Amino acid sequence: MKNNKIAYISIYRHSVHGVTQRKLFFFMFIFFCFFSCRGKNPSSETTTDTGMTVVATSSWTAAYAWAAGVEEVVTLAPLEMKHPSEYELRLSDISTLMGAEIILYAGYEVMAARLTKGLDLPPEKLLLINTDYSYESMETSIMKVASKLGTESVARENLQAIRHLIDEGRKTIENYGLSGQPVVVHQFQVSIAQELGLTPVLIFGLTTPEASDIAAVANTGVSIIIDNFHNPSGQPFNEVLPTARYIQWLNFPGQKGTKTLIDVIQYNISQIAAM
Repeated sequence: MKNNKIAYISIYRHSVHGVTQRKLFFFMFIFFCFFSCRGKNPSSETTTDTGMTVVATSSWTAAYAWAAGVEEVVTLAPLEMKHPSEYELRLSDISTLMGAEIILYAGYEVMAARLTKGLDLPPEKLLLINTDYSYESMETSIMKVASKLGTESVARENLQAIRHLIDEGRKTIENYGLSGQPVVVHQFQVSIAQELGLTPVLIFGLTTPEASDIAAVANTGVSIIIDNFHNPSGQPFNEVLPTARYIQWLNFPGQKGTKTLIDVIQYNISQIAAM
């Protein structure tokens, strides 16, 4: 997650099999609600008491801690922030950081430089993790936290639930003829779109797309525009794709009643279901 201009633009031609009826999306979402995670409550991961003080920079890094099996996490950025990575450390946060045994951060936060250089924190306190919604990335980061805290068995159980949810999502999308459906997608939402079997035909970034980028997708048959809730910039695509549905997906939990990684994945699926 980097604050650079458009990371990359790639255009491909795809055939479109037609627009699936909205009620099929609704049935897909109902399927997720009742059958994902093998009957477990999808809104909460199993946790355990590690006896360690864990501080997370944002709701996203905190969600990785919960998925790794941490029972209690102190989160610095307020949950109601639309873009928590922009949170700047306050004086009251310093004592919290000094008292932490583990500090989880992702590296793109405004506070990252102060964490690594400005506060003289012991390096062994800091744990850098990668945050996105590809399963491989989630598995690596969750197990990295778990191995530090000794909660590997709980983390594997939670990863199994996440893997099951994604697998069932792909299966449902395929059953309804949506697998491979071309989408225009924000660069920060590419990983989950691909995990669910959608095919990005144009990937845009943090700034407003240029006219040439917008014109390039006019005849691609795209039916879904997936923007990023926390820093949206894809609205201009509506002008050249009037029949496409525009939705915003989450990355950071905390908005729209979400708390965990599973909550975010299910919320994002619900936005397609509501189309």
